[in-house]
Amino acid sequence: MMLRRLIQGAAVIGLTALMAACSSAKPGGGPVSKLFNECTWDRESCMHEGRYEAGESEYAEREARDLNRQSAARLRRSGL
Repeated sequence: MMLRRLIQGAAVIGLTALMAACSSAKPGGGPVSKLFNECTWDRESCMHEGRYEAGESEYAEREARDLNRQSAARLRRSGL
């Protein structure tokens, strides 16, 4: 009887841990996705080669500006 309760308790704890590990507030935003992101390891593989389509260059520059602004704000908040 005691062994059965121990096994049931272990099963409940195991399932709870599994559910907690598999759930995420931001899908794809965890450290594992950053670790296996090809741009993390080889920046050149993410660079665009060739001509941009109409309006694409302006969009890319706007996005880069926004990302730089967000990074600067994060640095200011962190106190660095």
